Amino acid sequence: MPDSEEPWRPRRIAAFLGLGLLLYAGLFLWSGRVLETHGDRNPFFRIAHAPERSDWIVLGASHALPLGFANVPETLRTATGRSTLTLAVAGGGPAVTRTVAERYFADRGAAGVLLVIDAFAFADPRWNAARLGDADLLPKIPADLRTLAVLARAVPRGLPLPVFLAQAAGAARINDRTRFRPDRWEAEARFDTAPRPSDAADAARIAYLYPGPPSEAAIAQGLADTEAVIRLARRHGARVALVFPPLPDRLRARLPVIPGLDARLADLAARLDVPLLDHGALIPEPRFYFDSDHLNRAGVALWLERGLAALLGSTG
Repeated sequence: MPDSEEPWRPRRIAAFLGLGLLLYAGLFLWSGRVLETHGDRNPFFRIAHAPERSDWIVLGASHALPLGFANVPETLRTATGRSTLTLAVAGGGPAVTRTVAERYFADRGAAGVLLVIDAFAFADPRWNAARLGDADLLPKIPADLRTLAVLARAVPRGLPLPVFLAQAAGAARINDRTRFRPDRWEAEARFDTAPRPSDAADAARIAYLYPGPPSEAAIAQGLADTEAVIRLARRHGARVALVFPPLPDRLRARLPVIPGLDARLADLAARLDVPLLDHGALIPEPRFYFDSDHLNRAGVALWLERGLAALLGSTG
């Protein structure tokens, strides 16, 4: 300081800063090792541990997740002769799907991409770029340069800069309070249940998925992100199928209608020459769901029987 008689000691300052950096580097590496032993459901973690090539990767929000629960991937392989890798994210909209797809195709390959379409994920910005920064997702993303590059490209598309910086610096992993817990969606524990339908639960679920009026900006960006995923997959030699997942009739009848979205998705599919399949009414009975709208084990088996096995097992 100007008026201080204390001598300037640059070496001490450098040593202090160096020690701080050394400690931070140790925490960075340690947090990565802990993630290796406790990670599982995060799609970026699964990509890092995936084979170089899969027959199908499954992208989408939580309605796609049951295709990766328990021994379902083995059941799918037995039924279709094809391997699958589920990279869905609960509450993940098209922006999340695009980022996951870009990371996957950075060093992996697939014969096909099954893109499970949920209308709610197009309607609100909260399910998209900002979703990657949520506490259940960001701390579970491993540190690697390819992931960092993918996230950097997502910043101009709306990924908050603090999210990118938290991943780059490792701060999210270092400060993860759930690091020693299994990285599982808690709903998976109910996969073998079939609770009694509840009007109150259905209403709460719809209010959660559709918190406000649809955002035209979010819808337009969601359609652009979906198109980008299709084009990315094709550049890497993969075919794409879009599918609306099964929902129970009692909930499907109450879902808000997003004006024009179905027509715009159909136009996108026709323009890019990809199939758009509506499986929404395939499984109307609530007993095939472990909550208001997610298939239980029996429901997944029925989806296979009523159309999914034929789609995944096809070669063209």
